[in-house]
Amino acid sequence: MNSHIKIVKVSAAIEKDEFDLSVTHWKLLLETNRYYEIKPESGPVKRIYKEKLNTIVEETKSYADGFLSCSAFCDETRINEIQLEILRNLQLKINAYQDALSLNQKAIEQQKLLPKEDRE
Repeated sequence: MNSHIKIVKVSAAIEKDEFDLSVTHWKLLLETNRYYEIKPESGPVKRIYKEKLNTIVEETKSYADGFLSCSAFCDETRINEIQLEILRNLQLKINAYQDALSLNQKAIEQQKLLPKEDRE
């Protein structure tokens, strides 16, 4: 077992024009072959399965009010790498929303171009 691991949670949130990136340290309580039990300074104990370490989790399931967020638990040595992955993840999410909105905009524009009787 790798009991010297230091687990952190890297979180990022975008709300309209503000970007917030945070790193919180979690205390390792227990390590098994399958998972870590960790605890923040205040809050409940959490179990992180080893295969889920370094995996980005989407915290916003749908886009609303200009807010997106995601996070990942990782070893302290991988903070910079995870921060870059989170930024890429958020950029891809924004690009996907922009593409979908662009398609919606095209559909609306096509409706405006047709005479009223052709839309019915």
